[in-house]
This record gives sequence, C-alpha cells and structure tokens, in this order.
Amino acid sequence: MSEITVVGGINIDIEGSPFEKLKYCDSNPGKINLAFGGVGRNITENAARLGADVAMVSVIGDDQMGAAAKKELDMLGVDTSCIRTLPGHNSAMYLSILNEKNDMELALCDMDIIDAITPQVLEEHRDFISRSKAIALDANLSEELLCAATEMFKDIPIFFDPVSCAKAAKAKSCMGGFHSIKPNIMEAEILSGVAIDGDEDIRRAADVMIAKGIKQVFITLNRDGVYYTDGSREGFIRPAENLNIVSATGAGDSFSATILLGMARGKSTEETARMGMAAASIAMESSRAVNSKMNLQELLRRSRKDV
Repeated sequence: MSEITVVGGINIDIEGSPFEKLKYCDSNPGKINLAFGGVGRNITENAARLGADVAMVSVIGDDQMGAAAKKELDMLGVDTSCIRTLPGHNSAMYLSILNEKNDMELALCDMDIIDAITPQVLEEHRDFISRSKAIALDANLSEELLCAATEMFKDIPIFFDPVSCAKAAKAKSCMGGFHSIKPNIMEAEILSGVAIDGDEDIRRAADVMIAKGIKQVFITLNRDGVYYTDGSREGFIRPAENLNIVSATGAGDSFSATILLGMARGKSTEETARMGMAAASIAMESSRAVNSKMNLQELLRRSRKDV
C-alpha cells in the first residue's frame, strides 16, 4: 500500500541548443540534454523526495530510455509495480530544438503511448489504488479515464492539475469528483465560466468550483502567488520578494506534490498552500524540472516563514 498513487505519463525530454544560428538542412554543432519528465512523473519524484510513500501507474515502451526512467523512480523509493512496459512501443518523447536565443525553434512530441492508460488499466490495479490516501490524475489522460477514475475511486480524495486550457476543458464534465484542484487564472476561467479580472473575480471563480463539489481550490497566480479556499477558509499567499529564480519550469509540479502530501496527511488548506509555495520556491532554484535538493525539512522551514 502507498499513501499516494499518481496516474500519469512518463516522458523522455530531449533538448538541443546550437552554438550559433541554426542552419536548416544541415548538422548544427550544439549541446543536447536528455531528462526524464512528464507531469505525472515529475509530481511522483517531488512527492518521493518529500518523503511520501508514493506509487505510480503508467506505461513505458520497451526501450532503454523508458527502462532508465523507471529505474530512476525505483532508486527514489517509488513503487513502480504498476508501470507497464509495452512491447513494440516507444516511450513518450518530447524533442525540442532551440535557436541561438534559447527560444524554441521546432519541436516534435510522441505521446501516443499515454492512450494505453485506459479505464481497464485502472480496473486491473483497482485494489492496489483503493488502498491509497490520495490519488493524482495527470491532465494528459483521456476524458474517459478522468471520469472513470472519479467514479471508481469516489471514496478516495483525488487531485487534478489542469496543466493547460485545452486539458482543463476535458475535466469539466467530472470536476465535481475531484477533492482538490490547482488551475491557473485561465484554466480557472474555463472550469468556472467566470471571467477573471481581479481578486474578487478569483474568489467568485473558486466559489463556483466549490459549489460543484470540489473541497479545495488552489488558483495559482504566477508571480503573484496563490489563492486558496475550502469554502470556509480562504486567502492569498504572496511570494517573497527575494526569490532566487533560475527557472520556473517544474514549480507547478512541486506544488502539486505538496497538495497530495497535504491531502494524504490531513493538513489544512492554508497549511497546504504555504507548503506548496515553499516547494515552488525550492523548485525554481534549479534549472531542472525537479530540484534534487527538494526535501521535507527545507519545505517545512520555508513554509513557516514568508514565502
């Protein structure tokens, strides 16, 4: 039994950056980086680094990179017994080519394998997942699976991070089945139907989501922090002015991991929000999607201070 189960994708992220201006139809000298990513995988790694007992339900291809991604999770103490290897398939991959200004010039994504995470897969692992204290659903999963999960595990708190406006729309039909949700402003507009232009609109949008049955709403405000509510307690938490920001990539996934931790361990909505802000501040101090220095002691220290 794991206290947290994450259902989602594992990606292989390959990024190339040239030393000089790109020349098309030619080989360009440059630097190539490979990293393991994916919303579900990143949330899983963050949760593991924070000391959670976490399992992941996912799929990888029968290739070396997928096997290496699974092995890394094993080394972090993640229960990977529900990660299936699919013969004849590639692991999910995202290939990006940057230009000399480090802006994306071109990208290719091969994410079809995530469609293999079906309601039938959840049914196969139903007994295992049902023993969790909290479940996370990756927004890249199909609408069919999101809705099936909210029915199948209606007695277990489920967390959902919309990730993008298009993916947020997939969850509208079953959003009342989520215990906790973490949209940004644009995603909150889609889920609530409220146009947001100021703090009062943020409150109104969150109230709509609470009225639909969601127990905790965390609306992230980019550099302005987060708004949280559980229907009775609410507030804004603003970030400290002296943040050391190397990269904002992965801050959202670290916040999501702390929401799961709060759900599993009975933390208040405010305490969870403060933990999330602290996790995001740690995540932004690294250029990687998950900061290897993420740990519970530092998280708690920062969450007790102004974050």
